[in-house]
Amino acid sequence: MVKNVKPILIIALMLVLTLPGKAQQIYQTKEGSIGVISLYRDAKLIANSNQLFALINYETAEIQLTLNPATLRTTIDSLNVKLINSSIGIGPVILKGKLNIPYVNTLSHPDHKLNFEAELHLKEIVKLMYITGELKHIASNGTISCLLTLNFKLGLSDFEIALPEGLNNEITIQIAQAVLKKPNQ
Repeated sequence: MVKNVKPILIIALMLVLTLPGKAQQIYQTKEGSIGVISLYRDAKLIANSNQLFALINYETAEIQLTLNPATLRTTIDSLNVKLINSSIGIGPVILKGKLNIPYVNTLSHPDHKLNFEAELHLKEIVKLMYITGELKHIASNGTISCLLTLNFKLGLSDFEIALPEGLNNEITIQIAQAVLKKPNQ
């Protein structure tokens, strides 16, 4: 009896492993845009990077955005050097959350106002951020379907970051990310 059970289990396992499953529709991009806005010596300062890496699950509307802070650049060379040097050992900045929509529609749709919470991971510290933004459909024959914009504020001291003299603790983050069309659309 035991000899007959083993071949049945092997066949059942093979069937389960070969049945077509529903693949998650997760898309990634590597050139998202991020702007970090603050005050530096009482003047507006903007640090930009076009090296934001995004993972977007179209079925669940979950996102993960990753940035190496050493890729941020300002118009002040001495501050750029400080950004690069202070980023050593910090590791990536990761934002994980779920958009307040059931799924990401890459076909024509009205604009979606976004309000949701996401975890910001920085220096092994995790803080909950309140995010606002918009998912705007773009009528295009190309590969881009939508533009995802996100905005939030944070205090650098919450992440134990030593501030260069003259830099305000509170910063505003602005993100713009192209959302690709699903294949065969």
